[in-house]
Amino acid sequence: MRRFSLFAVASATLLIAADPFTQRQREFWSFQPVKPQTPPQVRNTDWVQTPTDRFVLARLEAKGLHPNPPADKITLLRRASFDLIGLPPSPEEAAAFLADKSPDAWNKVIDRLLASPHYGERWARHWLDLARYAESEGFKADETRPNAWRYRDYVIDSFNQDKPYDIFVQEQVAGDELWPGDPAARVATGFNRHYPDESNARVLQQRRQEILDDITDTAGSVFLGLTYGCARCHNHKFDPILQADYYRLQAFFANTAADDHIPMLAAGDLAEWRQKRAAWEEQTKEIRAEIATLIDPIKRAAAQEYFDKYPPEIQAMIRKPASQRTPYEEQMAHKAQPYLETPDESPDPVAKLKGEQKVRYNELRQELTKFDVI
Repeated sequence: MRRFSLFAVASATLLIAADPFTQRQREFWSFQPVKPQTPPQVRNTDWVQTPTDRFVLARLEAKGLHPNPPADKITLLRRASFDLIGLPPSPEEAAAFLADKSPDAWNKVIDRLLASPHYGERWARHWLDLARYAESEGFKADETRPNAWRYRDYVIDSFNQDKPYDIFVQEQVAGDELWPGDPAARVATGFNRHYPDESNARVLQQRRQEILDDITDTAGSVFLGLTYGCARCHNHKFDPILQADYYRLQAFFANTAADDHIPMLAAGDLAEWRQKRAAWEEQTKEIRAEIATLIDPIKRAAAQEYFDKYPPEIQAMIRKPASQRTPYEEQMAHKAQPYLETPDESPDPVAKLKGEQKVRYNELRQELTKFDVI
């Protein structure tokens, strides 16, 4: 995959030399480094509680406006509750706040709301929108993503744990590389997995490129706060982003692939499960072999039918031994493989069994249930 990165850098050199941005574009206010600002002087210093209040009050005074009077306690409580957890205060919470005459009564309300699990549930929604979180694939088939909820819960838990933003971002962009032993960090990388996906696409090169474009657009808009996707086709018209910049960023994601079957058990528990699985496989070997004789021909026929619909160049990549594939060819074969394999318990091949074969299959599946405790 390194060649993609080198190509992007080479292209960038040509484009930067040929089409630089104007000085006006580079001096646009939103791209300047943040600098310390001195809070302005104001007349109504009694209203000021923080330096930020001075900036707000200065703008009000410049327009001849005055701050509203302080809200009553019930209004304050409702505002805080709806803002932080999205729910109204209960009658008991309202009564307790009204009865609390201590100087830190308000602080205690805020601490209680921030400690509520509803806080993460409310505020995670905003990040989930940015991450284009979805529990199905999109497009016409719109297959369910049965484990997408793990990413949703990861984001909720991160807010409730007050996780530092830099760690929050690192986990989502490269959690599998930085913390490979942490299942939560692996779940976090679902940030780049929420792209819509046309599972029935046959031109896998286009499917891969559409996925990469979606990942690049999302990373740019979320972490830079820009409509970064404009630079996919041309140098940005207003922001100083070159088309080469777009593909420089995309090069970081070019050698990635989805993995929807990552074990979520701790190392010790996973080892124990694998030991039990090996024992189960040994004890059920003969039963499963007979099941295979019944459904494998159907599975092979289905795989061949799917394979035949791929373009010739994709078929050649799939046929090629894995040791001889280029990284790009390996990506194409990896993308195709799930659709060329059918789990034994899938209803599709079973539905095609008839007569004695169907009766025997049901008998064998019943035999397997005797080993479920292992």
